[in-house]
Amino acid sequence: MLFVIGFLIWLGLGLAAGAVVRTAFRAPGTAGALTFIFAVLGALVGGMLGMAAYVYHHPIPTRPAGLIGAALGALVFSSMYHFIARKAV
Repeated sequence: MLFVIGFLIWLGLGLAAGAVVRTAFRAPGTAGALTFIFAVLGALVGGMLGMAAYVYHHPIPTRPAGLIGAALGALVFSSMYHFIARKAV
């Protein structure tokens, strides 16, 4: 059950980071749904990378490294989408 709660926290962090990036970097060529999709994917990838050091030592998604990795991954992925989409338009 702890893994499900951890992944739901990562999902919430991804959605919150997507909302922050959407309001901070609003551009005419970007879609809101894609911002949130990239933020959630970034949270999952960042959380997994944050947990990579704990693979052999009881990995739990609610460890601080996993939460920080999820938040940073969501911010980086959605920010990259906005910067790339802004340059393409």
